[in-house]
Amino acid sequence: MTLPIEPLVGLMLFAEEAAEDEGTFNPILPTLPEMIWSGLAFFGLWALMKFVLLPPIMEGRDQRRAKVAAGLDSVSGSQSELAQIRAAHDERLNTARAEAARITDAARAEAEAQRAQAVAAVDEQIAKLRNGTQAEIDTARAGALAGARGPVSALAVGAASKVIGCDLDVSSNQSVIDAFLNSAGGTA
Repeated sequence: MTLPIEPLVGLMLFAEEAAEDEGTFNPILPTLPEMIWSGLAFFGLWALMKFVLLPPIMEGRDQRRAKVAAGLDSVSGSQSELAQIRAAHDERLNTARAEAARITDAARAEAEAQRAQAVAAVDEQIAKLRNGTQAEIDTARAGALAGARGPVSALAVGAASKVIGCDLDVSSNQSVIDAFLNSAGGTA
C-alpha cells in the first residue's frame, strides 16, 4: 500500500513542531506516577486473571477434553462392539442361508423322488391299461374271427368253386380255411 506524499509531508512538519515544543506539557507521554499506577493495575489484572479467573476456565476446558476423550473411547468401543455384532449377524445369516439351501435341496430331492414315484405309478397304470386293452382287442378279434368263420368259409369255398369251376364242399376244406384264419388272426 502506498501513501500519498502530501500527508507524509504534513506528518513530518507536525513532528518537527512537536520537537520544538519539548518544554511544554505533552498529554500523550505518561508521567512517573501514571506509569506506577498503570504497572500496578496491569500486574493486578494479570494476577486476577492468572490465579482467579483463568483456573476455572482451564478446569472447564480440561473437563471438556476429558468428556470428548471419553466420548471418543465410547465411540471406538461402540464401533468394535458393532463390528462384533455384525460379524455374529453375518455368521448367523450365513448359517441360515446354508440351512435354507440344505432344506431346499432336500425338498427338491424329495419332490424328485415323489415325481419319479408318481411317473412309475402312472407308467404301471398305463401298462396295465395297455395289457387290458390288448387283451380286449385280442378277445374281440378272436370273437370276430370266430363269428366270421362260417360266412368266410362259405364265401371262400364259393369263390374257390367259381375259380376252379367245380363245386367244393365247405366241411372238407374247413381245415385249410381255419389254418389261414388262425395265421391271419395271429399276425394281425
